[in-house]
Amino acid sequence: MIEPRRSHSSFKWRRTAFTRLDGAVDIADDDWSLAIGGISAARIYRVRGGPHDGRWFWAVQIGLGRAPFNSGTGNANDGQQAREACEAILRTIEGL
Repeated sequence: MIEPRRSHSSFKWRRTAFTRLDGAVDIADDDWSLAIGGISAARIYRVRGGPHDGRWFWAVQIGLGRAPFNSGTGNANDGQQAREACEAILRTIEGL
């Protein structure tokens, strides 16, 4: 597992947890989520396979007023770049 370096911001990233049909919870190694006020705001994860293998996909999932919206997606070379891309968009949306 390669953890994205921590940024010096007010955002707190957590590993993404998935609940299986049998109720068990799996914690993903290279998959991180960010919630703001209980709302899923962003997600980054390492891509496995395909032309982007080893790169990090990022997505910002909220817009103005924290409404569900695709505010941006992309690929980055590492977890830190993916995190910074999300946080830059969220600062604009949240006015931070």
